[in-house]
Amino acid sequence: MNGVRILSGTPDPDTARALTGLLHQLPGVDPGPALPDSTTLLDVLARAADTGIDELPEAVVVHDRISPMPALEVIREIALRFPAVGVVLLTADASPAVLSGAMDAGARGVVSLPLSYDELGARIEAAAGWAAGVRRHLSPQQAALPAVPGGTMVAVAGAKGGVGTTVIAVQLALAAQAAGKSTALVDLDLQGGDIASYLDVQFRRSVADLADIPDVTSRVLQDAMYVHEAGPALLLAPGDGERGEEVTDRSARHVLHALRQRYEVVVVDCGTQMTAANAVAVETADTALLVTTPDVVAVRAAKRMVRLWDRLQIRKPQDVLVTVNRHTRGSEIQPSLVARITGTKVSAAVVPAAFRELQAVVDAGRLQDLDNRSTVKQGVWALAAELGLSGAAGSALVPRKGRRTRGDQGQVALETLGMTPLILLVLVLVWQAVLAGYTFTLAGHAADQAARAAAVGKDARAAAVDDLPGAWNQVTVDSGRADGMVDVTVGLKVPVLFPGSVDFPLWVRGHASAVDEEVDAP
Repeated sequence: MNGVRILSGTPDPDTARALTGLLHQLPGVDPGPALPDSTTLLDVLARAADTGIDELPEAVVVHDRISPMPALEVIREIALRFPAVGVVLLTADASPAVLSGAMDAGARGVVSLPLSYDELGARIEAAAGWAAGVRRHLSPQQAALPAVPGGTMVAVAGAKGGVGTTVIAVQLALAAQAAGKSTALVDLDLQGGDIASYLDVQFRRSVADLADIPDVTSRVLQDAMYVHEAGPALLLAPGDGERGEEVTDRSARHVLHALRQRYEVVVVDCGTQMTAANAVAVETADTALLVTTPDVVAVRAAKRMVRLWDRLQIRKPQDVLVTVNRHTRGSEIQPSLVARITGTKVSAAVVPAAFRELQAVVDAGRLQDLDNRSTVKQGVWALAAELGLSGAAGSALVPRKGRRTRGDQGQVALETLGMTPLILLVLVLVWQAVLAGYTFTLAGHAADQAARAAAVGKDARAAAVDDLPGAWNQVTVDSGRADGMVDVTVGLKVPVLFPGSVDFPLWVRGHASAVDEEVDAP
């Protein structure tokens, strides 16, 4: 350990003296005074945090008999308000139940009484190491939350489960971040949020930790959010679904308002089940985006969702934008039909059906690694440009190969027309090579026939041309006798393209020999 600052809170003077004495013996430790109650302890930490994260102690030791706030509540409060501080519980009852309760509250270790030098040193070292790692993670966030005039918020909801709501929400946030805008991605699918899984994130904080905080300041947001390697800041759904009930409409309104004051773009994944919290997101968003797929069940679910929002006075149908995911040109349900059924507007950009492009990154939990050539990514980023999240810069980041305009189609037609002569020339050359090879075969066969005929005294030329196709009508036959053998050479002229239609000066010759049977004739 090197330069580790320790703050302790214990109401027992004897324990405080023993603890301070042992802390002074630990190498590289700078122990502070032992504070007698939880109020003083939290006030000291708050004053240090106002100065800066570097002024906070690396570790805090909390006695289980501290008051007026119970020890586990103190630990939970420190873990929530000062996540860059490692907390160690000091207790005379180191049972598994106490250990489990301390870990659940956010403690980084438990030290049993009476105190042991080795145990205390190991727990302090572990807590201080954890705090140092958290501070390295939080340090880039110090300039990440400047006040902005008022960010754009997009609420993304699904007509039903499995239509791709989270994938589209994540890619919209990535597109906005890639366009140079500070972006927050909020998971308000409170009981089944999957943003953490799609982006391979493990983080203890969630939107539920902000539910009871009336004033959501920039520092509180910093503590509760995770800045992803791809850029967007994530406010995740609680890991325990039952904690979603803690997020009320009032708390959701406060959190979303604070986010819009700190980020240029806020994308909210509302899932498919309406709760008081995500209803606030749909109501207050600049754009309410409803995701559906081009099938009867999903479109009917989209219609039900739109009617629900209208009945609850959350959003009028004309203020809802529907986007079609897994779109194919051959589908019977096209975006125009979806618009008529739901009574809403439909985005011009559609997301094509290409699950194979997604499978590898989804299985790896690395949706941010989706290839720029992916038609799914191109479709969602085109949607981001349409919503104004990425603007011209966002639309230029990825070439829109997945969609062709009329101008593109005309260019393709002209290019194909220009390639036609070359294609025809290649076909002619291939056909010519086939004819040449076939002529070699015919020449060899004709020479054999002519040699057999000449050997028995018959007309060699007539035998040579007897089996030839009509196109090979230019034939030469040369024969001779020597040493009891008949030698015949047959020449055939190779036709071009269509046999016999074009004069082509290429001759193929075949040779054959046979025993001269006329020599032995009586």
